Amino acid sequence: MMKPMPAEPAIPAKPVSTSPGKQGADDHPLALIAFFRRWQPGILRDLVYTFILGLGFALFFFALYAYNLSRETFFAQLWNNLVIAMSISYSIHILFALSSFLLRPWIENIRGWKWTAYYLIVPSCGVFVGYFLAVLLINPAALRLDYFKTSVILNFGIVSVLVSCVLVFAYLVRERELRDKEKIATEQRRALESERRALEAQLRMLQAQMEPHFLYNTLANAVGLIQPDPARARLLLERLIDYLRATLSASRDSDTLLQGEIDTISAYLELMKLRMGERLRYRIEMSDQAASLSIPPMLLQPVVENAISHGLEPKIEGGEILLKAHVEKDHLHVTISDTGVGFQTVASSKPGGGVGLANLRERIAALYGKQGSLNITENAAGGVSVSLHLPLPSTARTHT
Repeated sequence: MMKPMPAEPAIPAKPVSTSPGKQGADDHPLALIAFFRRWQPGILRDLVYTFILGLGFALFFFALYAYNLSRETFFAQLWNNLVIAMSISYSIHILFALSSFLLRPWIENIRGWKWTAYYLIVPSCGVFVGYFLAVLLINPAALRLDYFKTSVILNFGIVSVLVSCVLVFAYLVRERELRDKEKIATEQRRALESERRALEAQLRMLQAQMEPHFLYNTLANAVGLIQPDPARARLLLERLIDYLRATLSASRDSDTLLQGEIDTISAYLELMKLRMGERLRYRIEMSDQAASLSIPPMLLQPVVENAISHGLEPKIEGGEILLKAHVEKDHLHVTISDTGVGFQTVASSKPGGGVGLANLRERIAALYGKQGSLNITENAAGGVSVSLHLPLPSTARTHT
């Protein structure tokens, strides 16, 4: 009946402690029942739980012989049982609290027979101390050796052993439950890691499928420019080399600096600018702190590609792409806005925009869970804004 431990996370980021010593040193016996774990741990809660436990014991033992009592002694005996049960319950409570306070490091590390002995000795002492105090409370003048004769001591010895066995059994059940939860949590972490790796593999396969198509179109444009504008064809090929070099480097790494991702996007935009001419304009605003952060590769480029293919290309006069990146509190905020046609072409004859962003949202959820998010809004002046909110790496968070 000691100070309870903090509430357990539903899916722990780190393994749940299944040490019997630590578990026993923190849990109130009633907290071993799921119903009673819904309330926040605290001293007041523990005191109330001890009262409920003492009341339960009093009524249980009283019911065993209440049918033999006369009407005159019924309520008096019920009161005596309540006093004895409460005195014993709070004595055990106090002894556990004191031992937890004074011997916590030892209690958290005990195993085997020492752990069992601890949970046999403390409740047994609490039963005898509580009984002695109850006798004083009920009738101090009646305190005499008759109350401590061999038969009485034997009866309370049996009761103390029963109480101790109940506690040991309850904590063992709770320990097994925690081990099962830890096992499930470990499997969930493995599943999430497998999903993350599958998404990374899917991304690399998507890159392998998309880059040849993009490469063929760009080379076809370069061939078409050789005769009328050889200088522009040369520039197009140089930009293509820069883009391929950046994407090849990104495809080999599981993480990249945001600056590296921006360099890849810049190379892509320069290529598209040569193809679209003045119909494409872009600006990049990024803080130095954001540029040095590590992110998964190819996280932003699908958004930029989506903005061009579904926003600017369908618009006759084209438009502008604005990419902003900054750090706020413990998150990296990246916003990619365009002045294109907005949502009206997402479900049109050019498929992939909605699906691409949906896949990106799933990827962010797999990588960051609830800490990461992707939001899509339509701009009042036209076009779409896609905002990504990603938690900072732990190493970066300590320096912000």
